[in-house]
Amino acid sequence: MRVEPMNDAGAEVCWSYDGPTDPLVGSSATRAERWLGYGGAGLITALLVISTYMGSPPFDKLWQWAVFVFFAYDIGGGAVANMLNSCKRFYHSRAVPGEGAFVRAAKNVHLFTAIHIHPIVAAALLGGSVPNAVIWYLALQGSVWLVLAVPLYLRRPFATLFTVVAVIAEYNFLSLGDGLEWFIPCLFIKMVMGHAVQEEPYAPRAPSDPRERARK
Repeated sequence: MRVEPMNDAGAEVCWSYDGPTDPLVGSSATRAERWLGYGGAGLITALLVISTYMGSPPFDKLWQWAVFVFFAYDIGGGAVANMLNSCKRFYHSRAVPGEGAFVRAAKNVHLFTAIHIHPIVAAALLGGSVPNAVIWYLALQGSVWLVLAVPLYLRRPFATLFTVVAVIAEYNFLSLGDGLEWFIPCLFIKMVMGHAVQEEPYAPRAPSDPRERARK
């Protein structure tokens, strides 16, 4: 017996995309998805900068603030962007003609996670704990590998489990450093819950012309 969803809210599963390559919010992202991805990244960056500045940041040089802003946008914003259906579609489908080596590498979850040495770089440049950062880098790799090793239908709860454990551990046992308390939770949301978990990518139900969907 086929069971239908209670409410599809005018959406449908869509794996195809076209148009310019956008590795940040996913190619063929709708206007709402672009606003949410880029706007969410901007909002999170602003909140992190303001809250850190009002606290007691362990750094005061301009270049350190530039590094902080970069990571806030990339990691904090990426936690939102990697949850977009357009990103799920983009990163969990095969590369299409015209997509270069970077995109093909980014679609390899193991490889893309491996190049995220961000905790080590952030700790080294912003006065954090480098030994703890190395542990977190290894924990990130292990979490993604374990998520990808389980059946697809179990990946989301496993990813959530590892992310919640990371939040608790960072707060109580393995702090990355003052002013960087947000870093590990956001990184695990971005990479473990977002990038590593394949989910059905929904798109607005629309006429056959994909350009009409893109304008919504």
